[in-house]
Order: sequence, then structure tokens, then C-alpha cells
Amino acid sequence: RDKKVQQELIKAAGIRSVRQAAGKKFSDVEAFLKSEEYPVVLKPTDSAGSDGVKLCHNFDEAKEHFQRILEVEAVNGGYNTEVLCQEFLKGKEYVIDSASRDGEHKTTAVWVYDKRPANGSFCVYFGVLPIDTGSVEAKYLIAYNNSVLDALGMKNGPSHGEVIMTPSGPCLVEMN
Repeated sequence: RDKKVQQELIKAAGIRSVRQAAGKKFSDVEAFLKSEEYPVVLKPTDSAGSDGVKLCHNFDEAKEHFQRILEVEAVNGGYNTEVLCQEFLKGKEYVIDSASRDGEHKTTAVWVYDKRPANGSFCVYFGVLPIDTGSVEAKYLIAYNNSVLDALGMKNGPSHGEVIMTPSGPCLVEMN
């Protein structure tokens, strides 16, 4: 579930990954936040749903949210110990649900999120729409997702990959 480790593994496999920096203290990520184009996304490295996720539009906002993540109780209980700072991926967000056995991946569904700004948030999930798994779009996403599963060493079990289709191609947000 560690989003930082997931990105490191797919990057090491030569797959498009999110630019990122993580740390237990602000000085660990300060250089990244000074060099990255805004907005950026900050979130706990080990969280669920959109717990603690915030789109920060400038350095000061990122610094403030970094501290907040470490101070509030996590949705899964306990407290966050590390904060992940990532580039903001622009594009449609998809879900690829799969099941794997002995390293063979079978896609069960491909969805696209219906996300829109609402209630002061940069994205509220209004629903998901199914994508025809035989479409060119889905085949491209499935191939990418399968390569991510291989890079993560996923051999057996279900998976739920969230991928954003950026102008430069698909990029994993996270794998559950």
C-alpha cells in the first residue's frame, strides 16, 4: 500500500511513474517542492481513499499541509509518519480491476472516474463509468496496468489500479 514504494518500483522497471519526494520532516522534501511546477499533490504515504490528499498551489500551502498530515489521525487509525509530495497529473483517471494467478493477469473491468470540482475540493468523485474492455483505450490501459503489476511483483490476488492518462501516456496513481 505504500504509494512511494509503488512509484519507485515501477520507475526502476522503466515504466512512467510520478515525480515525487517523501519525508518524515519538511527538510526532506523542501528541495523538491522548490523545484516542482505547481500545483503539487501532498498525501500520506500509507492512507486510504482521499484521506489527507490535497492539491497545493504554492510552496507555503504545501509546507502547511505537510505539517497537518503529520498532526491529524489517519483514516486507518494511528498517525501518519511520512508525507508524499508528487507532481500533479493532468488527465482522465481510470480504474483497472484485475485478478492474478501465478503471474497471469486477467482484467475484470475498466472504469473512468467522473470527477469534478465541488464543495471547495479540486475533485469530487461523482461516479464511475464502465469502458468497453475491447476498445483501443482500454487495451492500452490494460497493457500498462499489467506491466505495473509485473513491476510490483503481483503474482496472486485481486488488484485495483488507478491510472491517469496524461498527455505523455498512462501513469499509475496507486495500486490497491
